[in-house]
Amino acid sequence: MAIERGDMSVTRSDLTGRKVWVMAKGYTPDEGGMQTYAAGVAEAYARLGAEVTVFTQTSAGPRREPCGRVDLIDIGAGGGIAVPARYLAAMRAELRRAGPPLFVHGTTWRTSLIPLVMGLPFLTTFHGREFMGGGALLKPVMRRVADRARCIVTVSHYTAAKLRGRLGGDIVPVVAHNGVSVPLADPVEREPGEVPLIFSLCRLESRKNIGACVRACARLRQEGLTFRYVIAGRGPELGAIRAMVEDLGLSQTVSVAGFVPEEEAVALHREAEIFVHPQIEIAEGRDFEGFGIVIADAMASNTAVIVGREGGAAELVEDGHSGLVVDGRSEDDLVAALASLLRDAKLRADMARAAKTHARTAFSWDRHVATILDAITEGRNIGDPRCLGAAALSSEG
Repeated sequence: MAIERGDMSVTRSDLTGRKVWVMAKGYTPDEGGMQTYAAGVAEAYARLGAEVTVFTQTSAGPRREPCGRVDLIDIGAGGGIAVPARYLAAMRAELRRAGPPLFVHGTTWRTSLIPLVMGLPFLTTFHGREFMGGGALLKPVMRRVADRARCIVTVSHYTAAKLRGRLGGDIVPVVAHNGVSVPLADPVEREPGEVPLIFSLCRLESRKNIGACVRACARLRQEGLTFRYVIAGRGPELGAIRAMVEDLGLSQTVSVAGFVPEEEAVALHREAEIFVHPQIEIAEGRDFEGFGIVIADAMASNTAVIVGREGGAAELVEDGHSGLVVDGRSEDDLVAALASLLRDAKLRADMARAAKTHARTAFSWDRHVATILDAITEGRNIGDPRCLGAAALSSEG
């Protein structure tokens, strides 16, 4: 399908009744950051009036069914070289059935390969470590995706800088921060003298730096501070963290919950007064946090947050106002930040209110998609091959 580029302007209302396809690494009922991102953008396009079809693979497939406001085409679980062929077959079948989309949003560079092969107009999102691996072998493939994408999206300025370092300084992405994924609710009323809850929710792996939080808790206990700490999530360091809690004699203070269902995670977000996520870069800077949706969720839930300086998460907060930014490699820095919040209930509450106000304004999927569409319209994502022309948004072919 040939898409002509032009100088016409376009408004978001031009999506009404138009077909938009979303290529997703995963989707509900499976959980994860990429699944959250795909659902967020798909539903946001649908709220603008687009007819959205999501192509994905999950543990619940194969299936085709409505899912929220979108039409879900799930090729089913599995791996290997057959997966791209299954995606290609599903998309070709939909092309024959309903005609071409206005554009395809590849939620990762890998999911953008199929629309690239099919010659469909697409935009692609780069998040973080997924584009830092593969060495010299995959770099030309990623560069090809970037060159052919009509719009390049990154979820933080930090990610944008990493992407330019990986693929070349001429890459000019649009930076669009992610949205929150928790339902918004009124803040919990705190009882006077209530023991504050510290909360972490993440995949338990080295770059999340949760072991540093456990060691910090041991020092805080020695200083006579009273608190509870819940660590939720699963991952390769789950066993080691549980063992550390036992070795440091913290089992009465620190609970390692492992995986928690969504309803329990939402409840913990609301109950927590401090959310701690002191992430660091590892693997010589190839493995890093691009954004941190769970941090935005904590802020939107009226929680004071502590985040690491390395990675895109530091962009979510104004240090000292809507959160605290620490050197995740310094245990002293982390202990000082936690102690300052534990000792000062007013500081916790003020910072939580500022975090809630900022997150509920700045981090929404509607805003994420609007930023992308505005950049496409205004041509701020410079480089004609990478910017979906306005004529593409005014004609389907």
